[in-house]
Amino acid sequence: MSGANSSVSRFRLVFEITGKGTGECELVRHLAPLTANALLKALPVQDRVHRLEDKLVYIETGLTIGAEKQRTQFKRGDLALMPSNASICFVIKDCIIQNLNPIGKIISNIKMVESCQPGDVLTIKRATV
Repeated sequence: MSGANSSVSRFRLVFEITGKGTGECELVRHLAPLTANALLKALPVQDRVHRLEDKLVYIETGLTIGAEKQRTQFKRGDLALMPSNASICFVIKDCIIQNLNPIGKIISNIKMVESCQPGDVLTIKRATV
């Protein structure tokens, strides 16, 4: 990934799974600007992990965010937002799925995300420079 920590359109975030470790992800504003702005204002967010089959690990944010620049095809390591319940989704397997708002990428520690279990607590916050 780029060497820059942050820019006007890309925001470094840290995710932590309680008791398991941390990783980094990047919110990319141009993928879905309204969604990205709403999430940035809401950070930090924390909730229990849910899984959707072997495709997604997600946490609910409690926000109200509509559909924006949706697509149905995602690759392992993508980040997306599920508008139906405002969940931040970590894509852990290439898949074709319901319409989601693309929002970024997982930069590090995707294996930890893949190994987390329903009920684990996941927190997402801005990275400190």
